[in-house]
Amino acid sequence: MGKIIDKIRQVFNLFLLMLLIVAVAAVLVWFLAEPESRGTTFWMSLGFMGFALLLSTLFASRIALRTNEGRNVPGHFTQLFLIGGYFIFTIIAAIVNAKMGFSPTGYLLLHVVGLAVFLLPLLLTNMALLKQDSAEHREQKQGRLDLAARATRIRNLAADAEAGANISREELAPLYKLSESLQFSDPTPGPRDLENALDGALAVLERTDTANSAELLRACTLAERALEARNAAVLSAK
Repeated sequence: MGKIIDKIRQVFNLFLLMLLIVAVAAVLVWFLAEPESRGTTFWMSLGFMGFALLLSTLFASRIALRTNEGRNVPGHFTQLFLIGGYFIFTIIAAIVNAKMGFSPTGYLLLHVVGLAVFLLPLLLTNMALLKQDSAEHREQKQGRLDLAARATRIRNLAADAEAGANISREELAPLYKLSESLQFSDPTPGPRDLENALDGALAVLERTDTANSAELLRACTLAERALEARNAAVLSAK
């Protein structure tokens, strides 16, 4: 939760910085433009700068709040480059218009070209990232199913030990706890080495003789530690 608050604070600080830049640009444009030319194109300039400010804030918020262990860094960098370029373009266009006095039609065409140059690639990049997000969603869904299957196997193992080896349920409590921990763990894949370590520990546990309670609990402890390490790595990456 603390990381999310920090990211929201960073986005808000970025918004304030860009708002300050827009305000300074608006004042500069006001003084650069002749009184008689502060008409349609002047208000168009303010509108386009406000639109660029809003768009930049939205994309910055999405990038800041969306984390996936850096797998989208190239796409996010491209988005920041394009949205930053468009933000600067609107400010430069407003200043140039104040000095040269474009007609409303010519000024609108200038911004249409700017939208095509900056926002079309931005939309294409966003579509590619959405497709990648969809693939990650399917990966998480599969991870959730895998964790549920693991939890079921450990629960069945504990039930077999309780019924067949006459081991008390209290003594098997760590296995039932491990089953619940698996069931409710974050399905996001962790680092490959920690996932492999967890797979190995669970495989050893499942091969353990259910009649040997000491070995069963020892293997359960190792699996619990592997799961804790994996879950901690997943949590720290968010």
